Amino acid sequence: MVMLQSRLLPLILLGTLTFSVNVVALTSDGQQPFHIQADTAVMDAQGSSVYRGNVIIEQGTLQIKADEIEIITNDSEVIQIIASTDADSKKLAQFEQLPDDSEDRVYAEARKITYLVQEEKLHLSGKATLKQTKDILTGELVYYDISQGIMSLKSNGQNDRINVTINPKAN
Repeated sequence: MVMLQSRLLPLILLGTLTFSVNVVALTSDGQQPFHIQADTAVMDAQGSSVYRGNVIIEQGTLQIKADEIEIITNDSEVIQIIASTDADSKKLAQFEQLPDDSEDRVYAEARKITYLVQEEKLHLSGKATLKQTKDILTGELVYYDISQGIMSLKSNGQNDRINVTINPKAN
């Protein structure tokens, strides 16, 4: 994790906790069916399916878009969704969902998005951005535990750094 000046760390952690408490998926999304659009699909008997070509997945307020999306299931339950973009693509994979008790959608984008559905964790890698309202977190890697409200951001270790923009709540 990028070392932050000690006087800024409490402020950033407080702002991050304030931001993250609001980010919990809409409860009813899990009871909705998955709708998938793609150019091609390959499914196996073990519970994996891979969709390619301008893939769009929707489930309630959840929407994921990417060049390729792999869905891993166990006993007909979705365990993991891995969305990625082609190496030569200029666009990023996208994740969007409306949290409970909020009118503002959570928006994430990265070269690769791994959504651990049952664990309620979101892993973003490669030009990762996570947004809600006016709050924006960017880094090479963003790990987000939705249920615990814990985020971890990492830079690529070179000249890039993580960036956190947390705006005050409106009264």
